[in-house]
Amino acid sequence: MTQDTQFTLIAKHYDDLMAGVPYRHWVIYVEEILSRMDYHPRTVLDVACGTGNVSEILASHGFEVAGVDISPEMIEVARAKKSSVDYHVQDIAELDLRCHSERSEESRRRFDLAVCLFDSLNYITDPNRAALAIKRVGDHLVPGGVCVFDINTVYALAHRFFDQASLSSEHYPRYVWNSHYDHETRICRVDMMFEVVENGEPKQFREVHYQRGHSIEELTQWLTDGGFEFVELYHAYKFRRPTRRSDRVFFVARKGH
Repeated sequence: MTQDTQFTLIAKHYDDLMAGVPYRHWVIYVEEILSRMDYHPRTVLDVACGTGNVSEILASHGFEVAGVDISPEMIEVARAKKSSVDYHVQDIAELDLRCHSERSEESRRRFDLAVCLFDSLNYITDPNRAALAIKRVGDHLVPGGVCVFDINTVYALAHRFFDQASLSSEHYPRYVWNSHYDHETRICRVDMMFEVVENGEPKQFREVHYQRGHSIEELTQWLTDGGFEFVELYHAYKFRRPTRRSDRVFFVARKGH
């Protein structure tokens, strides 16, 4: 059994792993948020885009899309889909997309909308870098541009919502996930065991993933510091305020003019 860091060995099996995820419903929910704001973006930056499943749907809905992710392995899978999406390997906390080779402020690409979905921001476990990532995303939005992202809440991580298993004899990848939460640091370590089939043979490997439970207060402050105007906070997939037991929360913020 081999072991590696997060989103490396699983990358080429990721779409099979996530086959049951209703990506289109996530995109529709984001579009409903934008409709409630009477905001109609044309260009979208998909932050932490992974293998590009959301990016591809956004592109099919008529948006001009760029996707960025820190994992070269995930971006390799995304690029193999050979769509109109412009994919890049970048650390969000160091995000820097340029229209051309110039390094001036004016050459930075700016988008009408940024999305960062599937609790990707939780994966930035250093609070300073998480705050910097939010600022970097803001730097890539037009004045008045909108950012929509979701997080796993502290409640979800502390109550081990990551503990999951799928050992079906009919479907691969098979997996067992066990989480361990540190209440002092708010860091959740998730030990992931996978079994896949490669070249007709079963293969097992592990990845260890880490997430931090960023508080709503922290995120609100980071948005403010990053030049955003806080717009709304939603319990996931609904249009009501979250409660202390909400496991996933969506943030909606607008870049200041």
